[in-house]
Amino acid sequence: MTIWAIIGLLLVVFIFMRFVNKLGQSVPILELMLLIAGLQWIIGPLIEYNFPTYHYKYYMYVAESEYMGYVVPAYAFFVFGVLIGLKHSSKFNIPVVDLKKYKKYGVWIFLIGVFFDLISGRLPGTLGFFAFIVANFKFAGAIILFFSEDSRLKKIFYFSLVYLFLRAVQAAMFHDLVLWSVFFYMFWALKNKPSRKQVLITIAAGLFALSTLQTIKAAYRSQVWEGYQGNRLELFVSLFVEAVFFEESESTNTNRNLRGDENNVRLNQGWIISAILDEIPQRVDYFEGKTITEAITASIFPRFLNPDKKKAGGRDNFMKFTGLSLGENTSMGISIVGEAYGNFKVYGGILFMGVWGFLLTLYWNFLMSRTNSKIVLLAFLPIIFLQVVKAETELVVVLNHLVKASIVVFLFFWGAKHVLKWKLSDGQGN
Repeated sequence: MTIWAIIGLLLVVFIFMRFVNKLGQSVPILELMLLIAGLQWIIGPLIEYNFPTYHYKYYMYVAESEYMGYVVPAYAFFVFGVLIGLKHSSKFNIPVVDLKKYKKYGVWIFLIGVFFDLISGRLPGTLGFFAFIVANFKFAGAIILFFSEDSRLKKIFYFSLVYLFLRAVQAAMFHDLVLWSVFFYMFWALKNKPSRKQVLITIAAGLFALSTLQTIKAAYRSQVWEGYQGNRLELFVSLFVEAVFFEESESTNTNRNLRGDENNVRLNQGWIISAILDEIPQRVDYFEGKTITEAITASIFPRFLNPDKKKAGGRDNFMKFTGLSLGENTSMGISIVGEAYGNFKVYGGILFMGVWGFLLTLYWNFLMSRTNSKIVLLAFLPIIFLQVVKAETELVVVLNHLVKASIVVFLFFWGAKHVLKWKLSDGQGN
């Protein structure tokens, strides 16, 4: 293990402990972002370097010294930029108990989200993206209702988790379930103030469940996507129970190596970053800020003003940055740290990550300052940062969601105040 790898490992452990300590004290969304990045950019690659899966494609394309020599300093600057900005966030008081005053509005926000959830899949293009953002209002409403003193309304919070689970099982897509479960736990901890021991036990249980999910996911998807006609919930539960209690059963042994590779790939974003380090500049020149400029432009201007607007999704950048091919309907993100290297070389990429982290924190502090007078905004922060916390997403995806989600949320607050005559600043939501 190289010295940079050791430094990276210690840095991720530090971020993990900070995240644990912040649970129950604040809503540590930025700490979650740093932790996910550290796990996928550093811990996953470390596992692959020391216990390689020998997959034909999902492997580390450069030596550990070269990879860690760029990624760890870049991650360190990213962490430094965020933590420097967060030093000023301690002055923001979060009167989270005041959310109980807005239970009536919480019900309406929840219902608005449910309505758009039902129609979002039927709307085209930009309207579909707008509906997707508003559909997530149901979770903001559930968070508000969790702080209500009405036990019946508080149950909506737990119902939303059940709903997430059932939707995930139906679609065989579990990413939103995992991410929103973590967001919900942040607010649960903020209200219930669990001890560090309780937090660590919960995290351990969550990691066990996530690991088991990764073990069965390939088998479950292969059956569902091939037209399984039975009860999908029953199928999921049976596979889960088999994975936990009957490890040597026939179904859990089927394609075991393939599922093991998938576990590593899901954690290890580093194989894509290493492919970028291998491709640029050996076969492709540095992009010198081109994709960064495209991302900023795409996030600011709507498509009718920018007909050449870059599409979010990751397919084009992945192939350009890595030199690897993808299936026609497949997309993969190159991550911001990979994109930073591809545009600005090693030292420029490291510096960019520090600046990016600091700018994110400035915006976070701006939003937190607004929660002092509009505590309801706190429940919308996971919606605004939904794509930001993902380590695999590239800048165009992150900025597009951050800007559009912010616009939708602030337009909603404007409409609630001026059109619906809601009083979201003085606690008269009962």
